[in-house]
Amino acid sequence: MVDGKTTRFEFGKVGSVVLVAACLLIVGCQREPSAGGTAAKSGGRVLARYAGKTFTEADLRRELEGLSERARKSLADLDRRRQFVENRILSDLIYEEGRKKGYDRDPEIQRQLRDMERRLVIQKVMKEYQSAPVTEEEVRAYYDAHREEFSGDRMRASHILVKDEQTARKILDMLREDPSRFEELAAEYSIDRSNAKKGGDLGWFSRGRMVKEFEDAAFALSKDGEISGIVHTRFGYHIIKRTARENGAVKPFEQVKNQIRIRLINEKRRAQTQAFFEELKRKAGYELDEDALAAVQIAGASTAAAGGKLEGQKRRVRASERAGKGQSSAR
Repeated sequence: MVDGKTTRFEFGKVGSVVLVAACLLIVGCQREPSAGGTAAKSGGRVLARYAGKTFTEADLRRELEGLSERARKSLADLDRRRQFVENRILSDLIYEEGRKKGYDRDPEIQRQLRDMERRLVIQKVMKEYQSAPVTEEEVRAYYDAHREEFSGDRMRASHILVKDEQTARKILDMLREDPSRFEELAAEYSIDRSNAKKGGDLGWFSRGRMVKEFEDAAFALSKDGEISGIVHTRFGYHIIKRTARENGAVKPFEQVKNQIRIRLINEKRRAQTQAFFEELKRKAGYELDEDALAAVQIAGASTAAAGGKLEGQKRRVRASERAGKGQSSAR
């Protein structure tokens, strides 16, 4: 019953089959409400009848719990509300039709259900490691110990980026003999093609713009024209040349405390998660045969791209041997 009038489903009146199909997918995937929830306890009028079943006001409110606020507001329009109910019932009818055909026992559907269950369980476990409270004292302590990170300092630098340390050492030796060749060598050797032809010029940047290893090395250069040693980041091996610098005032604590809090929370989460991973591997007796892994042939991937050949005796990397060995990461 809608507005006191019985409305039968007339599929021909639906404006677009594609639109209805999309709506059915959305409605059909609504989450089940919690048992004993407010919607489940409330009664209400029967809104529709179908296949010996009823769809009540309580059923509608239960479905609304799974919608966004914007979607719920859209159902203030009676036509949209009517379509929502029809789509909800159609999803039931289509599902029952599929069950009659045995689709609920289809191996591919069963596999996808297992995969979904696996993902949901993993997500629930990982949520336990997302809680990382940070106190005001911790935020203040970080600010006091790293005030230089929040200065208005900015600098201009150029770099030469190469893939391997051997090439970087070769270039550094040439620069020590003749520092004026920096721009020439950047154009010839740097794999950062966005600036190689400009002598490796990166333009002006402030703290927090570059990966930490690069930033620390660049801001440590004490004068214009000074060239760094080899700096390793996840991008490769850099040689940096300072070309200019401007000093600025340190930003006040109140201005940066939220930024610091987010950083500390993320660091705690990473540490907690990594410790959890290592403990799981240790308990499971995890070990990896790297020679066997390297020998696996993968179509379209060269051995070099996969990390190169591993030489020597058969090596096994145990979780217990890896525990406590962190890897540097860019912030």
